[in-house]
Amino acid sequence: MANTLDLMDLKQILTLHLDGLSNRKIGSMLSIHRNTINGYVHLFN
Repeated sequence: MANTLDLMDLKQILTLHLDGLSNRKIGSMLSIHRNTINGYVHLFN
């Protein structure tokens, strides 16, 4: 089964992205791959 992100993770991703953090920095903070961060950011844009 694939790992899934809960709504709190998605909210944190969007909040940190809107605060100007890079996908790499967000990924290291949340232990999520930066390409996963990039995918979610593109979905919400």
